[in-house]
Amino acid sequence: MGRPRRRRTGVVFVLCLALAACSGEVDPSRSPATATPSLSAEASATAPQATAMPGSPVVTPTAAPPTPTAPPPVASGCRAGNRVAAGSPQTLHLVPGARDGVALTLDMGGRLDPGVEILNFLIDNEVCATLFPTGAMAQTAEGQRIMEIVRAHPELFEIGNHTMHHCDLVRGGAGSPTTAPCAIGGTPSAEFIRAELSDAAAILEGLSGQDPRPYWRPPYGSLNAAVISAAASAGYTKTFMWDIDTIDWKPISEGGPTAQQIATKVITQAESGSNVLMHLGGYETLAALQIMVPGLRDRGFTLTSLSDLLN
Repeated sequence: MGRPRRRRTGVVFVLCLALAACSGEVDPSRSPATATPSLSAEASATAPQATAMPGSPVVTPTAAPPTPTAPPPVASGCRAGNRVAAGSPQTLHLVPGARDGVALTLDMGGRLDPGVEILNFLIDNEVCATLFPTGAMAQTAEGQRIMEIVRAHPELFEIGNHTMHHCDLVRGGAGSPTTAPCAIGGTPSAEFIRAELSDAAAILEGLSGQDPRPYWRPPYGSLNAAVISAAASAGYTKTFMWDIDTIDWKPISEGGPTAQQIATKVITQAESGSNVLMHLGGYETLAALQIMVPGLRDRGFTLTSLSDLLN
């Protein structure tokens, strides 16, 4: 009985082999255990499709989707609107204990072009800044446009007081855009200094929505003990000077710095807590910022507000 069974099994096996050879195909769904091992991924991708038999479906290899590349993080981290309490009088150049923070500060006491473009650049690049406008310049058409931007972006911009008329508070005189209110024929009194600050504050708060107290910056950096005392009596206890002066108010034609010189100076001299003095009307300031901002961030600095440095 065993011999017929072996004969039939052998015939079936020979027939199966013949059918497979004629068709040239192996159905892996029916015989997964006997399917030919697949090519490597690289070999499969490069194998010519012309080897398929006529009438056989052609499967086009699907390329793996590219790995998404995350955009580089924006090193902003700045905050404005966290103004410190008045406290005791302080005169600050570099702000101690500020870790990796650097403050870009912009005075607004004279020429204002290209102030709007500068603020738009800071907005686009998420850069915080502290502005020191005078009351007189804030009232001009260009000044009001700048104050509108500050009002619209309190998360980026904060203001301090730069007095009403930009007078020299130690020697008297000077001033901008007119010298008349500053020509008092001698050293300004404490009453004069308080009025310069309070008159400006009313205008700045009305236009920007921010009370500038207790931050202020003396015009020309002209300062002594009497000025500090008078300002503190008006609520301005945080007197901000600077540790890096860009001298951007001077045009190149008069010996002023180029944009590259300004940027290089700031990038190389900055340290934690630096307070950089610039002007919204600086001649090369906008071009310098376009170099300076990425350069400072490449050094690991966070460009932030004076409030953030103090906090």
